[in-house]
Formats: sequence, structure tokens, C-alpha cells
Amino acid sequence: MSNPDKLTFPRFSVVDLVNFFRQNILTAAEAKNFTKADIYPNPKLEWVQKIYMRILQQVFNLRVEHFYMVPVDLEIPYPHLVEGFAPLGYIVSYMARLLPICRVYEFLPSDVLNPKGKHIITLLSGIVNFLHFRNTRMDTYNEFCLRYKSALDIMNQQQKVLRELEAKKEKLTTIPPEQQAEFKALSSDIQDLQQIISQEYHTKDSAFQEKLVQKKLVIAETGKKLNQLKLAIATMKEDQELMKSQIVESPEQRKDKTERMKENVHKVKRAKLETLEKYEHYRERVTLAALWLPDIQAYNKKLHSMEANLEMFKKIREEIRQEEEQNLKEKLDLKSVTSEETQLKRTILVKKEKLAKTDIKNQKNQENFEQRKKDISETCSRIQEKRQAMGGRVSHVLQEIQQINSKKEQILERAEKVKRTCEDVVANFRTALEIYHDNLQKTFDRSAERKREKLAELKRLSRR
Repeated sequence: MSNPDKLTFPRFSVVDLVNFFRQNILTAAEAKNFTKADIYPNPKLEWVQKIYMRILQQVFNLRVEHFYMVPVDLEIPYPHLVEGFAPLGYIVSYMARLLPICRVYEFLPSDVLNPKGKHIITLLSGIVNFLHFRNTRMDTYNEFCLRYKSALDIMNQQQKVLRELEAKKEKLTTIPPEQQAEFKALSSDIQDLQQIISQEYHTKDSAFQEKLVQKKLVIAETGKKLNQLKLAIATMKEDQELMKSQIVESPEQRKDKTERMKENVHKVKRAKLETLEKYEHYRERVTLAALWLPDIQAYNKKLHSMEANLEMFKKIREEIRQEEEQNLKEKLDLKSVTSEETQLKRTILVKKEKLAKTDIKNQKNQENFEQRKKDISETCSRIQEKRQAMGGRVSHVLQEIQQINSKKEQILERAEKVKRTCEDVVANFRTALEIYHDNLQKTFDRSAERKREKLAELKRLSRR
């Protein structure tokens, strides 16, 4: 018996086991008739074997016929005797394979032939735990398959969209043969106009920029001179105020200072007039520049026409750029899908490693199963010896039956001989009776004729 402290799975109650078997294992009529008393405390052999058979059908995908088929290569004198033992042998062999997977290592053939209540509950709880685990794994595997299919569908759709976009891109980038000549002519004219306009505009712009730079330099120099004069005037005023506050000046000195100040004012006025003359000269230059505006406007009109043509090309380029961006987005989606696919492959590898580990454990369990199989084969050999002994008895009985049949045949032969003699006697007796009847008929006829003759004679005599 297994210790409940050492179990790797929970031990279910009898009510839970009965409900689980009714809902998931047994069929409609079986589920109605199945009760708690059928497995605990005194399990019934028929129900235990039936539950095992249904579990094996669900786990190993077996049919009912598989449990009743005797191997053809078995050389047994009376194979019909094995048909009753075949289901038990199949149940024992398959349960010995199933229970180690369910983490139950204490299984014996007596659990099928002579089950006990507590041990059967531990076995069934281990099987129920394994079935729950199997159902969850199957659900996750089905979800994984659905995700993989959906990812493949999305990838195929995105590839179709990419192909369509590439075809559109080729249509947009490729110029039709009817418009290639016009496109080449327009592109050559545009390039020539661009070169001419750029050359003329560059020359005029360079000359105009040089003149503007020179004028700016002159204006900057005059501005510096004006600033210097302003600073000098401000300093002189400050000195004047200081001198007034500090020294009492004589009238002669004041006259001299006033004359000097007047001279400075005349100089400032002269500089101002010069700056005004230069300003007017520069204004005339600007008016001359205004005369160049119609030529510049004509060139601008040409540039606008060129820009309209360029905008057409820009629109085409923008459409191509948008399609490229869409292609990039779709490529990123494909990368995400491929990354998900790699993750799924990694999970599959991890599951394969787990399966390899389980295979190693299964090999160990297979070795244990082989050992148990040897024990079962020894028990089967014992049963075979008993069967052979029974076969010897049956052969002896058959010999007696053959002797009786030989005696019976002899008696039948004798009876047939007696029958034949009786038939011969009866035939002779019949022939003798027929001869006797013929003689009687002849004598009867003769006597009748004699009577007739005598009657005729009497009638004659009477007439006389």
C-alpha cells in the first residue's frame, strides 16, 4: 500500500471520483447505474474492470474489440479458452504502462483480479490527476495550433499585400511607353531651363550682392562716424557741465569755447549733409533695382511652372515614399510574426526536451514493466502448465469418446446386418403372402364357377 504522505498528487474522495467517472469516462447507461458502493469499501470486480477499460480506451485510443482479440501467432491447442482471459491480460498490460505515467508505481495484477478499496482509490485518484493534466495540456496545444494557424494566415495576407504594393510601386515608378518620349523631352527642357536660369540668376545675384555689400560697408562706416560724433558731443557736454560747476570762467574763454563748439556743430552739420547725399544716392540705386523686377518676375513665372512640374514629381515620390513606409511597417509586422514564430519554436524545443526526459523516465518504467512482464509470463507459464494438464485430461476424455464411438459404430454395423436380414425375411414373407393370396383368389374363383355350374344344373333339373 502506498503512503499518502509520499504521493505526488491529491487523493480524491469517493464522491469526487464517482462524479468524475459519471461525467467524463462512463457512457449514459453505465453512468446512471454507477454508484459509490461499486468501488468502496468492497469494490466490485466488474465495475473496476469496466472503469479501467474505459480509461484505457480514452487514453490509448483503443476500441472494445482490441481487448478481446487473441494474437494469431500464438500456438495454442484450444484458443477459445484464452478468449475469456484476453481482456484481463490486456487490461493488466496497459495499466502497467499507464500507471507509471500517472506517478503510481505500486500496481499488481491483483488490483484487477482482486481489488481492494483504499488501494483502488489511490490508483483512481492518480489516474484522474493525470487525466486533468492531459486535458489542460491538450487545451494549450490546441490553442498553440490555433495561434500558429492564425499567424500563418496573417503572414500570408501580409505577403499578398506586399506583393500588391510592390506591383503598384512598379506601376507608379515605371513610365508607360506612350509617355516616355514626352517625359524625356520635358525633363531635358526642365534641365536646360534650370541651367539657364541658375546661370543668369547667379550672375545678377552675385553682382547685386557685391553692390549691397559695398553699400552696407559705407553705411556702417558713416554710422560709426555718427556714433563717434555723438559720443564726442556727449562727452563735451559733460565736460562743459563739470567746468561750469568747478571753475568760474572768464568771458574771453567762454567766447573761445563757444566758437569751438560752433565749429564742431558746423562739422557735424556738414557730416550730416554728406550722409543725406549718400542716402539719396543709395535710394536712387534702389529705384534702379526696382526696374529689374519685371525680369525677375518673368523668371519667377518660369520657376513657378517648373515648380508645378516638380510638384507632380514630388507627389509621385511621396506616394512611392508612403508605399515604402507601408512596406517597412509590413516588414516590421513580419519581423514580429517571425519573432513570435521563433518563440513558439523555442517553446516547442523546450517541450521536446521535456518529452525526451519523459522518454528516459518511460524507458526506466519500461524496464520495470519488462520485469513485471516476466513475472506475469511466469504466472502465465504456470497457467499454461495447468492448461496443458487440463488438455491431457481432455485428450484422455476424447480417447474414451473415440473408443465409445468405435463401439457405437460396431453396434450400428451389427444392427444394420440384423436389419438387412430382417428386411430379407420380410421380403420373402411378402412374396410368400402374395403367392398365397394368388392361390386363394384362384381357389375362390374355381369354387364360384363350381357354384354357378351346380346352380345351373339345379335350375335345369327344376325346369324338367
